Amino acid sequence: MIQNMTSWDLAYHLMRANYDGVESPYCKVPAPVRGHGKATHLHDHCVIDIKDEGNGVRVFWKTSKGERGNMVADVLIGADGPSSTVRKLLCPEVKRVYAGYCALRGTVPEHEASEDAREAFCERFTFFHGPGVQILTYLIPGKNGTVEPGERLINFVYYTNFPEGSPELDEIMTDKDGNRRRITMPPGMTDPKAWEKQKAIARERLPPQFAEVVCGTKKPFVQCVTDAISPDHEFMGGKVVLIGDSLAGFRPHTVASTSQAAFDAMIYADYVSGKVTREEWKRQTMGYARYIQKRGVEMGKRSQHQLLPLEELIHDRDVASTPREQEVYPEWATAI
Repeated sequence: MIQNMTSWDLAYHLMRANYDGVESPYCKVPAPVRGHGKATHLHDHCVIDIKDEGNGVRVFWKTSKGERGNMVADVLIGADGPSSTVRKLLCPEVKRVYAGYCALRGTVPEHEASEDAREAFCERFTFFHGPGVQILTYLIPGKNGTVEPGERLINFVYYTNFPEGSPELDEIMTDKDGNRRRITMPPGMTDPKAWEKQKAIARERLPPQFAEVVCGTKKPFVQCVTDAISPDHEFMGGKVVLIGDSLAGFRPHTVASTSQAAFDAMIYADYVSGKVTREEWKRQTMGYARYIQKRGVEMGKRSQHQLLPLEELIHDRDVASTPREQEVYPEWATAI
């Protein structure tokens, strides 16, 4: 099975080049297309309230400097991630819940890896499973999006259990300045002592090639694995819409979060242009969100908390690789 990989920095710069013309070494800014609108990116504008005004929606915002303002839009699309502020304003009862384990992440330049590690990880999607542990590696583009062999990055995702309220969780989520992070430890902020402890654990329980990349990364970062899903994706008579992670936060085992965001955006465009009905838009969007979110929870439980034969874990990976258009949603997922 062919797997196409990318990196967040490359995806980000490709989108910004096409969205609002941001120049970068990653790609050229495309020429304007007749009929396309103009996009403006307002950095540091946090939504603080939303009001229905009949023919539109008024969005109130503030900046970190205390500046405040508002604007009126025909439609507000909440695409602000699993901790979505837009969703919190609409559905304050929906919480982002910790799942009991974290994803330790990092990269190592391909040319810095040993021959054994390159043989194990290059041109492959490599997994290791153990009790309460799963780690996977794959290649992603290197500096400025290069895919030149030797210049790419070996990327790892290392799932390991940290029970809620445990000293181990507090340790790994307390940064080098002593601040307790709630969900994400950014690259470069991990406490060196806490990471040295994780490196020692990796050397004890991982195959040597995996331990090498965990110990070799220079800027590790940590993400608490969480669950969140909204009961609906449209509010205020369709003037506010949630898409992607703001609608349903998938566990990373599903390898589907970016796909969900892209699909939600594309089918919403089809809906507003009249290519699909409202019912079909809702059925497809909510069906995907509910079904894959539930699948991710089940995969995480099986991976982190059950001792299963390797064949079953391989089956889980194969199921997660099913193209979206081949998925068959059960009736409970598509109920609207």
